[in-house]
Amino acid sequence: MLFKIILLALLLFVVASLVTAFYYLIRDPASSRRVVNTLFVRVGISLFIMVLLLAGTYLGWVEPHGFGM
Repeated sequence: MLFKIILLALLLFVVASLVTAFYYLIRDPASSRRVVNTLFVRVGISLFIMVLLLAGTYLGWVEPHGFGM
């Protein structure tokens, strides 16, 4: 259960980073450096989530299931 809560928190950070990048894009379009930084953080967190899911599946913390079974 703790693993799923951690993943949910990380997904919320991804959404928050995306909203922040959108805010910087609208608020100050001339300074794209902050937009690039926040999108870089979002991609990094997303990759970290994928690695966590792979590790969680390998360690048995998350069980994969098929659709329609």
